[in-house]
Amino acid sequence: MIYGLYLNAAGALAERSRHEVIANNMANVSTPGFKADLAVFRERAAESAEAPFPAYATPLDAIGGGLFVHETHTRHVQGPIEATGAEFDLAISGPGYFAVTDGSRTLYTRAGAFMHDEEGRLVTPDGRHFLADVSGNALIIPAGGEVAVAADGTVSVDGESVAKISIFEFDDESRLLKAGTNLYDASGAAPRPGTGRIRQRALEASAVSAVEEMSSMIMAMRGYEANMQMIRMQDQTLADLMVLGRVNI
Repeated sequence: MIYGLYLNAAGALAERSRHEVIANNMANVSTPGFKADLAVFRERAAESAEAPFPAYATPLDAIGGGLFVHETHTRHVQGPIEATGAEFDLAISGPGYFAVTDGSRTLYTRAGAFMHDEEGRLVTPDGRHFLADVSGNALIIPAGGEVAVAADGTVSVDGESVAKISIFEFDDESRLLKAGTNLYDASGAAPRPGTGRIRQRALEASAVSAVEEMSSMIMAMRGYEANMQMIRMQDQTLADLMVLGRVNI
């Protein structure tokens, strides 16, 4: 009976964690370049199997030890590209990431909503990171004139080439760690030149499907409620057994 309480408590905690991940996805359904996260469950082995020393096996071992959230996996799929008309909105069609820097470290993003500051840098909306060139320094675009960004990243002002935006890819995107809503830390992965093409005056929309996330949220809520209901039933059963035991003494 007590074992069942532990199993359902673990299930409730796992469903709550999944609900939190889904809620964050839903909150970013309109965030350009956002990639949805997925809570991955893992089954816990029975206590006798996880103990540091061999333990006596019991019939309950076949039930297992419940489950828990093993990791949160980011689904790196491309969202739809939407035209915006803004001169410094950039989207990547195909694989790849923009490199941005705050002066101390380089991060990567697919959110290309940049603004042109007074120093000629392309800055992220929060003003904390700048689009980096191939050497990792802030890319500079002279002010004034008509800016055009070619598909290969060549930046021209009034027809004259002034800079080059580099795109980077990673062999194993699962090693990219989120460092904010739209930024990724590539400390555990080596970047290489990307093959994606840049589209100016456009942004990659969020890759979150509101319908799918809402369906997953309902399933997580029902799973949580089912586990809590089982906990209440087992708790009541234990209470009844204690009353019965006192009566028979």
